[in-house]
Amino acid sequence: MDLSARRGLWEMLKNYKKDRIIILTTHYMDEADILGDRIGIMAKGQLMCLGGSLFLKNRFGAGYKITMVKTNKQPNKLIGPYLEDRLGKNIKKMSEVSSEITYQVPVEYAPKFVHFFETFDNDLQQLGIKSYGISITTLEEVFLKINADFQKT
Repeated sequence: MDLSARRGLWEMLKNYKKDRIIILTTHYMDEADILGDRIGIMAKGQLMCLGGSLFLKNRFGAGYKITMVKTNKQPNKLIGPYLEDRLGKNIKKMSEVSSEITYQVPVEYAPKFVHFFETFDNDLQQLGIKSYGISITTLEEVFLKINADFQKT
């Protein structure tokens, strides 16, 4: 199905689901995230979890990712201690490739974000950061984590 047909189907399903129960199976987690009121994730024929998108992300997700574009391609030794000092010690560096660096921030640090980002915006230049973005765990990451956990058992 091409992209425009897929989006058209999504719109149709969203419009028709009022006062109905629609059971949809998909391998596309973005589709499940957009269309599903309750999402069940299965592994090897077993239902591993069931809940709304936000519940699953909070329960099984890794929190937030801050991705920054550095002003140069050299390793940045300033940003890690800066994040730990202002948000908390459980910050985890996920990657640093070329001029991009990504950190994982636990969900429990979210209440500090308002004050943090006000200060962070003013400190970007001295930290060697050109721009940044923040995102919450995706349903795809939740799916991969649940299936990885299932493989361990």
